Amino acid sequence: MTAGTRRIFVAVALDPALRDAVLALERRLEDAGARLRWVKPENLHFTLRFLGEISEPQLNRVRSAVRDASAGIAPFRIVLASIGAFPSARRPQVLWAGIREGVEAMEELARRLDDALALERFPREPRGFTPHLTLARVKDARLWGDLSRVLPVFEGEDVGEQDVTSLLVMESVLRPQGPIYTPVEEVRLTTHEK
Repeated sequence: MTAGTRRIFVAVALDPALRDAVLALERRLEDAGARLRWVKPENLHFTLRFLGEISEPQLNRVRSAVRDASAGIAPFRIVLASIGAFPSARRPQVLWAGIREGVEAMEELARRLDDALALERFPREPRGFTPHLTLARVKDARLWGDLSRVLPVFEGEDVGEQDVTSLLVMESVLRPQGPIYTPVEEVRLTTHEK
């Protein structure tokens, strides 16, 4: 990392009940034969936007953009469901859980964040936003067959639900034992415009 920069992303955190439901699902996936490198429980989150290494003045602009994007958006409920893999179930590199309810609200929040960041001179996100929770990464291609046999058993299954009430500006510090995520600022969703 360059001196004077911080690795930043904007996220929605999991509440404790949904985190527990995700961990229970992971245990069931392991019992069914999935051997994966799971995301640490404290690192589970929905990424709305990854910004990478930015300077302190840029971080201040990100914080402002997050406050602007959150204003006028009421808290909403999401239901986590639909286990899948990127790029495909036959050649999985990332195991994820999708959202069955609250997709439109999460997409609107991401769109508003992208618009607010663009006003703060950040480039727009070139890829479309698909709300998902990364559960695990698959580094060993020998595990592809195991995972592709297990996934169909869990397709369409509801994992849990939670209310989305805030956005987090997060810092990611990379360590050999895995990243450490630290909240920089929490911005509450509010129905009142600035």
